[in-house]
Amino acid sequence: MNNLKNREVLTILVNPAKKAALLQMLAAFEIGEVETKEQILERYIGNSPKNVPLTEEDIMQEVYQVRQNRRTNAKKD
Repeated sequence: MNNLKNREVLTILVNPAKKAALLQMLAAFEIGEVETKEQILERYIGNSPKNVPLTEEDIMQEVYQVRQNRRTNAKKD
């Protein structure tokens, strides 16, 4: 699809037996592009930073902070 700014993500659950027909219909009408969850994940991983300078301690500190924030927010509700 040429206009990447003007698009919206849509998730469709489809009967596997009818998947090929749906893909043909989408292609015939040039409605948009189709990506599987695996393709989306591959693109996400491919675009992610490769050498992130984090230590195991840095990661554990972030996890701890998120857990603390969740507990604090849960108590407020």
